[in-house]
Amino acid sequence: MKSKHRWWARVNMAMGLLGLMVLIVVWQWPDNRQLQINFCDVGQGDSSLVSLGNFQLLVDGGPDNKVLSCLGKVMPFWDKTIEMVVLTHPQADHMTGLIEVFERFKVQRFMASKAASPTAEYIALSQVVKEENCEVGEFLQGEAVKVGQLKLTVLWPKKGKEVKDVNELSSVIMGSFGELDFLLTGDIGEKEEKLIMDELKPVEILKVAHHGSKYSSSQVFLETVKPQVGVISVGKNYFGHPTEEVLGRLEAVGSKVLRTDQQGTVRIISDGKNWWLK
Repeated sequence: MKSKHRWWARVNMAMGLLGLMVLIVVWQWPDNRQLQINFCDVGQGDSSLVSLGNFQLLVDGGPDNKVLSCLGKVMPFWDKTIEMVVLTHPQADHMTGLIEVFERFKVQRFMASKAASPTAEYIALSQVVKEENCEVGEFLQGEAVKVGQLKLTVLWPKKGKEVKDVNELSSVIMGSFGELDFLLTGDIGEKEEKLIMDELKPVEILKVAHHGSKYSSSQVFLETVKPQVGVISVGKNYFGHPTEEVLGRLEAVGSKVLRTDQQGTVRIISDGKNWWLK
């Protein structure tokens, strides 16, 4: 009799676990009608995940493996493929986390500017990209990617641009999803902002350049893009990021400021008409 009770208890437990698993899958199942933009809390660095259905675009990977924790929370637990990874420029606070991303996920396409670096992090990343045997290309001005309603257009850098500071070659991506527009700016400075001014338009969401450095997010730039929300990816640092100058400029154009060091990962959802924070 006792063995029969134990058998039924095991069956009930198994059924309960199966039901829980089904609920988790249903809860995490990607919605092709909604865009998700996650500005990951990776400390003093940058990493953003743009998702639409089964399509995932990861822009930068932060300074360490904190990006893995973010991906674990915002991606379905069974999804181990990232369709596209973009490295805006080869500095440690943007690229180091990508090394473990390539080791943990199947990356189908890797895009970057032509900027290179002699650092150990860049060499290690180049090696894992080579081992992954994924499609590799340059992300240059004029390149575009379209997935359903989602369109991504590269505004910067230009082909053949030569610089000494790799920040000046940061990839700048304009995204649109229905009536939602967003701008990812890497670490560009005021000079690059002026060079892409003709390509800019008002956006709902701005990833504030260079963690809120005073040398970026100029007044004329912000008055052109007029962001409703300015997201600053930042952590504890000795640079003074975000600076009071940039916070003041954002306030002057009526932009709500969200900071990963205060809010944690910032998650924005849109159905193409409306958008909201989650």
